[in-house]
Amino acid sequence: MKQPPPLTPSTTSPSLPALGIDVAKDTLDLCLLRDAQTFHHQRFANTAAGHTLLLAWLSAQGVAQATVALEATGAYSLAVATACQLAGHRVAVLNPCRVLAFARSLGRRNKTDRADAQIIARFAATQPLDLWQPLPPAQALLREWLRRQADLEAALQAEQCRRETAPPAPALRQSLQRSLRWLAAELARLEKAVTAHLAANPELAADITRLQAIPGIGQKTARLLAAEIPRHFKNARAVAAWLGVVPRQCQSGTSVRKASRIGQAAPELRHKLYFPALSAMQHDPRSKAFADHLRSAGKSSMAILFAVLHKLVRTAFAMLKSHSAYDPNHTLFPAPQKT
Repeated sequence: MKQPPPLTPSTTSPSLPALGIDVAKDTLDLCLLRDAQTFHHQRFANTAAGHTLLLAWLSAQGVAQATVALEATGAYSLAVATACQLAGHRVAVLNPCRVLAFARSLGRRNKTDRADAQIIARFAATQPLDLWQPLPPAQALLREWLRRQADLEAALQAEQCRRETAPPAPALRQSLQRSLRWLAAELARLEKAVTAHLAANPELAADITRLQAIPGIGQKTARLLAAEIPRHFKNARAVAAWLGVVPRQCQSGTSVRKASRIGQAAPELRHKLYFPALSAMQHDPRSKAFADHLRSAGKSSMAILFAVLHKLVRTAFAMLKSHSAYDPNHTLFPAPQKT
């Protein structure tokens, strides 16, 4: 089997040729940028057969390795990104906000699928890009199991609320009871599937066990972190930025605004980590001391919460990256300064 060309490091400089892909549910609009002025447009179906035709078209154009850029559109972009990455191309999955800002900086007036593909290609040819890598199959499957589990748990909670407030109509009550029984049974089946999956993948199971040693992290949160956090980031700060728990300073002249957060890649994961951070502030002496220090410095409650969450995420990533155990004596939080 022919091996694909080696990938560049995790961050690539602007290079040509660049392929911009505008992803829709059913179609892929392509723009291949060979040089500053030469564009080639094509459209394929967003199916496995269409992805094969896309790769064949690139080969017919004489392109052995391209920088393939596309916006993050969830499940619609995952399959084509994976196909291009396995074929040896350098793939970048872009934040749509960055592409929109780039288009506005060029004074773009029209918005069509064809024009969007060209903008994405120009962005890939001129901007430094973080290369995308798919999750390992075992981790990706665990992530899908847990996301399905979370969806059903939300549905179960919604049905329980409806039952509490529903009028006393027998048919309605019976419908709600049937729904609740099915959801409870399906959640039990999912839990068995997750347990079996972890038993078949002892490395993932060991990561989850180690993460539970972090104060504030229980089994559910440990599973979530092990499934959702990619391991290919260079360092823990990059993960914190991806998760959106790194503050950004906003100051211009005499105007100073409240610090905000950056990062929009994983909002659902970030939201699910709020309560573990609160638990760490209550039960971990080091986290509590760190929070008290920030509080005495005049930081807001939300800023303190994100600071503790930031530390927890960095600790979890370091343990996942190196498969190391939690060290409670490691100097993670700065010692409070006496005033």
